[in-house]
Amino acid sequence: MRFARPVPFSRLIALLGLVAVLAAAAATAVAAEAPKTWHFLPATETGADAFRAADPARDGRGVVVAILDTGIDAHAPGLQRTTTGETKLIDVQDFSTEGHWETAAAVLDSSGTAATPVYATADGLLLRGAHALPVPPTTDAAYPVHIGVISEGDFLNNPGVHDLNDDGDTGDRFGFVVYAAPRADVEAALGVGAGYEFLRGLNETAAATVARERQSTHVWLVVVDTDGNGDLADETPLRDYRVNHDVFALASDNAPDSRALMAWEVNVRANSDQLGAPLPPTVEFHFDDGSHGSHCAGIAAGFEVGGQKDLHGAAPGAWLMSLKIGDNRLSGGATRTGSMKKAYEYAAAFEEKWGIPVVINMSFGINSVQEGDAAMEGWLNDLLAEHPTLYVCTSAGNEGPGLSTTGLPASSYSVISSGAYLAPATAADLYDARLERPTLFAFSSRGGEACKPDVVAPGSAMSTVPAFNDGTGRFNGTSMASPQTAGVVACLVGAARQAGLDIHWGMVKRALIAGGSPVPGLNLNDQGGGLVNAGASWQVLRDLAQSRSAHDVLWYRIATEAPFQGDGKAEAAYWRTPGGIPFAPEKVAFDVTPVFHPDLGPDARDAFFRSFRFRSEADWLRVVSGDRYIRGARAMSVVCTYDGAQLRAPGRYAARVIGSLDGGDLSGLAARELYLWNTVVVGATFGPDAGYMRSWEGRDLVQSAVDRYYVDVPPGASTMRVRLEVSGDTGAQDGAGVYLEIDDPEGTVRGGWSGYARKTGDQIRDLSVAAPELYPGTWELNVVSGIANLDRSDYRLTVSFDGYEVDASGLAGLAPKAPGKPARGALTVTRVFPGVFEGEVTAAITGFAGEREIEVKDTDTWELPFTLDATTPAAAFRLTMTKKVGNLFTDCAINILDADGRAVVSSGFDGLEGEAEVALPAGADKATYTLQVVGAFALAADMADWGFTLAEEYDLAEPVAGTVKRSGGGALKLWAGVPTDLSVAFEGTWPAAPAGLAPAGFVAFRDT
Repeated sequence: MRFARPVPFSRLIALLGLVAVLAAAAATAVAAEAPKTWHFLPATETGADAFRAADPARDGRGVVVAILDTGIDAHAPGLQRTTTGETKLIDVQDFSTEGHWETAAAVLDSSGTAATPVYATADGLLLRGAHALPVPPTTDAAYPVHIGVISEGDFLNNPGVHDLNDDGDTGDRFGFVVYAAPRADVEAALGVGAGYEFLRGLNETAAATVARERQSTHVWLVVVDTDGNGDLADETPLRDYRVNHDVFALASDNAPDSRALMAWEVNVRANSDQLGAPLPPTVEFHFDDGSHGSHCAGIAAGFEVGGQKDLHGAAPGAWLMSLKIGDNRLSGGATRTGSMKKAYEYAAAFEEKWGIPVVINMSFGINSVQEGDAAMEGWLNDLLAEHPTLYVCTSAGNEGPGLSTTGLPASSYSVISSGAYLAPATAADLYDARLERPTLFAFSSRGGEACKPDVVAPGSAMSTVPAFNDGTGRFNGTSMASPQTAGVVACLVGAARQAGLDIHWGMVKRALIAGGSPVPGLNLNDQGGGLVNAGASWQVLRDLAQSRSAHDVLWYRIATEAPFQGDGKAEAAYWRTPGGIPFAPEKVAFDVTPVFHPDLGPDARDAFFRSFRFRSEADWLRVVSGDRYIRGARAMSVVCTYDGAQLRAPGRYAARVIGSLDGGDLSGLAARELYLWNTVVVGATFGPDAGYMRSWEGRDLVQSAVDRYYVDVPPGASTMRVRLEVSGDTGAQDGAGVYLEIDDPEGTVRGGWSGYARKTGDQIRDLSVAAPELYPGTWELNVVSGIANLDRSDYRLTVSFDGYEVDASGLAGLAPKAPGKPARGALTVTRVFPGVFEGEVTAAITGFAGEREIEVKDTDTWELPFTLDATTPAAAFRLTMTKKVGNLFTDCAINILDADGRAVVSSGFDGLEGEAEVALPAGADKATYTLQVVGAFALAADMADWGFTLAEEYDLAEPVAGTVKRSGGGALKLWAGVPTDLSVAFEGTWPAAPAGLAPAGFVAFRDT
């Protein structure tokens, strides 16, 4: 494919000058055509377009944006050149291990000669023609040739690409050799390397690094048989990507119409044994087989995306660096143990090694178990405390709209976390939707115990993807919002660098929050500082950079009481505890401790002094403390109270106390040093007067909006039923549509997916949550309207509770009897709430189940083989972690593999819980499988001792039905407060339970 060649910047200036002269001489001046505003890739919404237009050099040039993701495809149109014509992608690394190929010593095949050797793998793949390469392998035994194979079979469990060379099959194999060649010979034949030439021209630090690296006597070369014909003579020797920016693609001589589906790059890692003796090297191929990383890269820094003029990412002048952390053989491209940590360490070292500012975008993460307390979040805070000019942007998470759903590591106070904003213009162009007002995507995670999101940015875009992705290239998520923010940060950092301003990540984060544009209709937990505004943030950043006091402190570590946290502390006050909210005269105290710049020495830290004044953003939130100060490293305490009289109605209340520098060298928005977040959630109560039931009438809910309802589960409740109705009876029009989400007190979704209730479709949607999932506390019921709704939505929401106590101990130990002798059991049921149950009760033995504790030591992978057959043709597994264990991970994947190693089920933990189910394929009467758990530990040392609870169930092909009767005879009624004994009998028989398992089933009560 041919791409438009960018005009060099100096030439562009000359052309513009010529146009100006001609225009002046013309009788009628014609205005230059204004750049088109593209809502497909909406950098306009953040002000990035306008910021660059005011000064075209403020486009991120001189800054590298590191994408920690699934990789970046160097062939994607828009990811090839910067605005100044330089190579866009300047470094690649794979920390996911997906691209790591082990090699072995090449065997000399007898079909070759000493002059024309033929190399062979252990299984007989042959490679000839190496002697004709510009730098052939030597015969020096100290530098042997190693060989390896890229097989399409290695991509068996990749959901995106299997046919690597697009020839219509998935059985191809591509051999490669790797060997060390004398540097002098390599540079004489191939040159110093385009990458090295580029880097050493940047600055003195980079030039010195290139000089050091070139002191080695030998260079690793990799030669790949890219067309699979066994001949290397027509191939190009590849060096580490950073050296020469070498890129290749796999092809086929037999498929002339095949496409280059994916760009490949390579790095080589030398290996040695414990005594230092050399071992075969590892060849680390880099590629984006998941599309996600390339998509994010285009949003952050794409230039002429799709070859389209003016269709740019936020920072088109920035360079890109791909640090692959996601393994696409696992669900969602999950991270692997240490991959995230290694990538951050590499980015920090890159900045120091090459003297180039680094902005990190990581649109990766999982549900937080306890916001801010995960191992990765603590480690990141420590890393950034030592690297003040490393700027980290992350996605807030896609677990909204519930509160307290910010992801991991987005809850880290040192990173910039972005929620997903949606503008009407973008909705129209990407979704054929007509929004009445700007909003958030409902899925965008909200804050609770963490002061998140920091800001919001456009959460949808059409962007760059590899060629194998035949879709529209339109993705949505906070994954798309974060690179918008990262691109703006790159523009700000580049502009500061050009202006000679000394800044750090704390200044940039403060500038983004203070300079953000609040989105009307959104709450603090939804949007934090508001929509990213590049121009306003630049004004704040410029003021901060000229302040001595702003340099001394990176950020402030804040701690306040938090009931849901393991250690009882969080950075935000989040009260969602029925009867336990600290209304005045109770006090809410925040301890505030400075995180000093690492250049601030011990004496300067000891002499540090700063005074603050405070302002509340809400009448119900009152600051008791007057002006406060910090002296040295000691914590400052700020005390607030909540006016309970203003917080009586059920709902969510959220506001900040803003701490501004008092008597220092800053004023206005730049003086805002810290924010104390407060959220109070008051639930509606339920009692016998209304039959433990409430209804709400929702009116005029606009597109992509959320109505939140909070309910306190009454004592003794064992079931919550929720009904959502959209009909003519509720006043809804034909274009209305809403769905329901139920969140428990800690923000975890319960009850499943409701589906949309629509006047023109299913008008009623019912969800229920039963014990043990239902537990006391304040639950959140979110009614969400669709993006593409043609009208506002009117609806009715009805919530009711019921309560029963059940003693099922009499069902334990059930076993099949001889034919004609039913198996019997008993249970006792007591209705807790007033009223009488009259209805039908059914029972069945559905299979075998058991629960056990799994202990895993010194590995991140655990496996369980199992077999399904005609008797038990289906299995289901539920895995549960403790919070302590859950905080150790950056991902935890769950697979079910068939006998060939193919992942027939690919999922992962959602917070502390994970599930996987599998059934025999049609026509099969037996099959073996393996349940596989692959943990990704933030810190590798933590895999020494971990585990989870495993609940497993194997379903019978034919459930055994039972009958339920009142033990004493008579009608089956359950009166409140009266224990009722029931007998259960199963006439049928079933096989004996496998070891460690017991018969499992249900007794279901349906009130008629």
